[in-house]
Amino acid sequence: MKFHLVFISLLVLAYGSDIRNPKFPNDELYSSSILGYLKLFELEKQFMTHVKGYGDALQEKLDTLKLHLKTIDRKAHKTQAGRDKYISNPLKAFSLLRRLREDWIRLQVYTKAKPGKGELDAMKKLLDRKQNFEDLQEGLRGLSRIEQTYDLNAVDISQGRLLNQEFNKELSLRDCLAIANHKYQSGDYTRAAVWYRQAIKHKDEPNSEVYNEALGKPAAGLRRKYAMACLMHATHIRYPSLNHKELQAEVDKILREKSSIDLEKFVRQLLEQDVNEFIQEAEQVKPPTTDHDLGCRGLFKKRTNLSCRYNFTTTPFLRLAPLKMEEINHDPYIVMYHNMISDREIEEMKRLSVNMSNGFSGVTSQNQTESIEVVARVAWLVEKTPFLERINQRITDMTGLDVNEFRAVQIANYGLGNYFKPHYDYMYGNRIQMNSIDGLGDRMGSLIFYTGDVPQGGMTVFPNIQVAVEPQKGNSLFWYNIFDDGTPDPRTLHSVCPVIVGDRWTITKWLHMASQIFTKPCSPKKKLYYKA
Repeated sequence: MKFHLVFISLLVLAYGSDIRNPKFPNDELYSSSILGYLKLFELEKQFMTHVKGYGDALQEKLDTLKLHLKTIDRKAHKTQAGRDKYISNPLKAFSLLRRLREDWIRLQVYTKAKPGKGELDAMKKLLDRKQNFEDLQEGLRGLSRIEQTYDLNAVDISQGRLLNQEFNKELSLRDCLAIANHKYQSGDYTRAAVWYRQAIKHKDEPNSEVYNEALGKPAAGLRRKYAMACLMHATHIRYPSLNHKELQAEVDKILREKSSIDLEKFVRQLLEQDVNEFIQEAEQVKPPTTDHDLGCRGLFKKRTNLSCRYNFTTTPFLRLAPLKMEEINHDPYIVMYHNMISDREIEEMKRLSVNMSNGFSGVTSQNQTESIEVVARVAWLVEKTPFLERINQRITDMTGLDVNEFRAVQIANYGLGNYFKPHYDYMYGNRIQMNSIDGLGDRMGSLIFYTGDVPQGGMTVFPNIQVAVEPQKGNSLFWYNIFDDGTPDPRTLHSVCPVIVGDRWTITKWLHMASQIFTKPCSPKKKLYYKA
């Protein structure tokens, strides 16, 4: 019972008490992780299989109808004499009369029958499992996060360039339009205008007529939307205190005074303007760059007083098998251990993490004003398994700390554009008081195993001390969150950068204070010259 209470408390502390916030459905969000996108990928594969099956059923029916027409013993008979000769044959005349009373009726019934009903029913079931509106919004927010955090532009993204790397994928006109609409609705009129411009200038796609016939014309009203976004952008610069509704009223007033000819002329002038000039003008309303953003962009100054060495002193076992340790920061203490988990163990971890659910960054402020955001797909490994025992022993070898009081670890898999906002791992000042965690005490240390390949993005950033750590697969990052006297160290504020490319899997372990009372010596606290 005691273990169960501790587990629930830690789960709440990790993601906030609003983990079941009604804003998010109980159904999984595919956008919450790469694992979710893989499930959606397989669902689309099934859906397209049924679409093909339905098309084959339609084709089979069409072939049947064509074959039936060929079997009727008659010719065009272009002349009246030819038609008279045909009808004068009693057998042919009788067949014509019988077809009228029998075949035509049956043929009409056959044409009304819906081919591929099984395929249609299967597609309906799959559509019931599709991503919901909130899921799509999370995906759009993730893409916007990538664009803003890494200071990318719409032109590069739409043409498949991310951080100067070329990808064999260009966004479609519908993709660009969906992003533009999302940015407009969220109040980012500057980027919305650029994305609308990209949609207008988008080249016709192969077989676009076929797409438009099936999916509708995406460009309907596009030029007007572009004009509105540009006007909202300009009005926002002129009247920065106006909210969306007030800005919209000003723009509607301007548009009412313009004819369709004037509006088209205005749009043509906008399109003739160089996009780089527009982006430079937009810098006037660009939000300030945060230390989190600088870290994600790799712009922190490189440290020169750090070293790599073998650690063979933490536990007696390390005298036989020392660990490769890299110093990341001296004060506060942050180190990286290399090659701490194998590919085979990572696959074992994934097999054990079958029941993963959406994870959220919860409300941690006392006034509960912070927003709920999807972070990743998460699972807790609680049951005693050889894998969990090995991981916990390895954590003890790295840190020298006792993990017996709470041996569970948390598994997380991030989606594209998913991140974790700057936060502290210690619970000091949290609205959940320390006495509610059943005597474990505060989180004195944090340890992360990086268990996925992330070529771009996904770094762990400590913005207050200008440190950014790349998530190298197989490595493990460890740091202390509090001082020896139990007071919090505000320098340990950290965040996770949005994932651009890759599959960010992690194993996280929080090491608590109470169980280390006879393990970690209490050194005098140094005076901290830092303004939180």
